[in-house]
Amino acid sequence: MTSAFAEAMHLRRFEYAADQLCSVLDFTLMDISNCATVSKKSSILVPWSTGTETRNGTALVCIPWAGAGATPFRPWGAVIGDAADVYGVRLAGRESRQTEPLPTSLDDVVEELVAELVRLDVPRVALFGLCSGALLAHRTAQRLHRSGDGPEVAHLLVASQLPPRLLADGDDEPEGDLTRYVPEHLREEPELLEVLLPVLAADMRLVSAYVHTPEAPLDVPITVLYGGSDDLLSRSEVDGWRHETAVRSEFREVAGADHLFGGAAWRELAEEIRAALR
Repeated sequence: MTSAFAEAMHLRRFEYAADQLCSVLDFTLMDISNCATVSKKSSILVPWSTGTETRNGTALVCIPWAGAGATPFRPWGAVIGDAADVYGVRLAGRESRQTEPLPTSLDDVVEELVAELVRLDVPRVALFGLCSGALLAHRTAQRLHRSGDGPEVAHLLVASQLPPRLLADGDDEPEGDLTRYVPEHLREEPELLEVLLPVLAADMRLVSAYVHTPEAPLDVPITVLYGGSDDLLSRSEVDGWRHETAVRSEFREVAGADHLFGGAAWRELAEEIRAALR
């Protein structure tokens, strides 16, 4: 990516991420404060399905976009139903892990997630990642596939992200005052910005530092989801994901959805994932 294009992408993604966190999914300051008091050390995986038994031996692990936590995936347990057990990924530095240091290495996050998946002790896992979470989902699938440890990767689902081979190596992160990447109506909320900006910046640094290392395509089906009204990525720009699998790929459009599937599109995204898992 050119520096100008990368800057534009960073700008819009910061705006989307901030707006999604605070309004689209009603993730308020009260939610953040309550989460922060739950535990000083919480698991990276948060279960969102009802019941205590795995439905069919498959865990759907959902990795959020930059700045977000596991909470947005709470409603998905009911939507996914008996297709899989839903787990949201909660990285350090947010929600109930707010007191933990923010992650500084993508590889370290992958290792933490893989270790937790091994402890989860389920036979199969489907990995879903949205925006920057798609990169983490792909890296985790590679790690599990390469090592043979932990559950079988049954499916990789990605949304709103370029294929890894098209991400520029070590893109410069946005510089200067990060509040310029936040929607104007949120700039007057200093308590919110105090929580939001460091998390956003840390997550964007993880993605910006990514260096692509070519590996053999995964022996895993890939489903690519994209919004019909996404003004950041087009259908043609995500087409390269088909080269990341040696099995099969499919592309599913959520009509009218923006880059992060705001509003009613959030449930529609979950419904598309449920259909893909069948």
